[in-house]
Amino acid sequence: MKKLFSLIALVAVALTACEPQQGGKTPSEINPNLKLTLTSDSVMSFAAAGGEGVITYEFEDLTRANIAEAATAVAWIENLSSTEEGKVTFTVAPNEDKNERSATIKVSYGEYSFMIMVQQAGLQTADVNFTATHLAGTYWGKFPTTKGFNYLVILGDQRAVHYLTKAAGATEYRFNIYSNVSSAFNTTHRVPVGTYKMDHQSTGNPGTIDGHKDQSYLLSANDTDTPYADATMVVTEDSIIVDITFFDGQTHHVEYYGSTTYEPYTEGTFADVYPVSQYTSDITFDVKGGRINLYYRGDHLGTGCDVWMAELIQQTNPYNGVYMLFDLIIPKGLGGMDNFDSIVGDYKFHDANTTSYEYTIPVGRLRDDCLQMHAWYLWCVQSQIDMSQAAPMTSGTVKVSQNGIQDYTFVIDSTDDNGNRIIGTFQGTLLNAYDQKYE
Repeated sequence: MKKLFSLIALVAVALTACEPQQGGKTPSEINPNLKLTLTSDSVMSFAAAGGEGVITYEFEDLTRANIAEAATAVAWIENLSSTEEGKVTFTVAPNEDKNERSATIKVSYGEYSFMIMVQQAGLQTADVNFTATHLAGTYWGKFPTTKGFNYLVILGDQRAVHYLTKAAGATEYRFNIYSNVSSAFNTTHRVPVGTYKMDHQSTGNPGTIDGHKDQSYLLSANDTDTPYADATMVVTEDSIIVDITFFDGQTHHVEYYGSTTYEPYTEGTFADVYPVSQYTSDITFDVKGGRINLYYRGDHLGTGCDVWMAELIQQTNPYNGVYMLFDLIIPKGLGGMDNFDSIVGDYKFHDANTTSYEYTIPVGRLRDDCLQMHAWYLWCVQSQIDMSQAAPMTSGTVKVSQNGIQDYTFVIDSTDDNGNRIIGTFQGTLLNAYDQKYE
């Protein structure tokens, strides 16, 4: 079993210099420029099984050998050795107690020193141990109220049916996590490597698990859902380990081993079914006197560039007619609420051969919950989108030029995912601008 623990006990272990003093002088008196610097991790963690550790360090003045002598006062740190310059090695013995333990190692040379924390897990056991055989979920992206990119993670003993339901008799542990890693341009999504901890404030910060009861919970075999009081999730390239505490004090230990790429749901989501154009012929348009809403979102897509989301409306109050959406990716720092004209440029749709995200537009797609993303040709009737007249744009170019103060023209030459051409010109003035920067 692998498990994380918080460690609190500290035991000081002194390491003394083996180089003798010369004429009663300290090393710093002999060489006042001598400085000792740790070059390895300052906290070293070990499983209950123990293992070998290596501490590395260096001196700013390397004109002569400087080797520290090692000594320890705790029995479970064994074979402490410093016979090689710049290195201290040791062995951590197996921990046969249920509780975790820790010690500090002090490496010193004269008046210079640094501390190393050695942590080791104990044999603490959970009330329930669960091995998940299936991993599924959804990539939701980034929202105006969050700093992290949102992933739904489902660990279960049957293949997941859908993000809104589950198979009869299945047990699923569900987590809404936030990462600083985006998956916006991936056709398949994987859970980002990292450590995630419970956040009952639902901040959406990277490295957190949303603690709201309808965001992260156990969905049992009999379809009851139980929220988590606390949880820590550790994701590697080929495993996910979660330790959970419920509000009644019960603890669950969940393990999953295998690919951390999401397995497809057995039922299709909106994203599986609907990112297909509803058209069977080319689309042409010529809009004059339209209106434009702009949403500045900073590095919304995790590309290292800024994003303006442009909303093009043929007629407002209510919305009617041609209605288009574009995520316009521009150089970092160029956009902002004081520079609407930064949308001007020649854009191409992002594809596998694109070497830079600047002045590109991601291809249109639907999120699993039916939200249109990136690039769409749509039709509005009384402020409602008519999905029977919808088409994601998947290739081509968009040229944005400026006619006057807050007046722009979009020239679109694109195709949908049925191969139909979407060609036209949209001229409009800025109606509203919104600052939705996430950083």
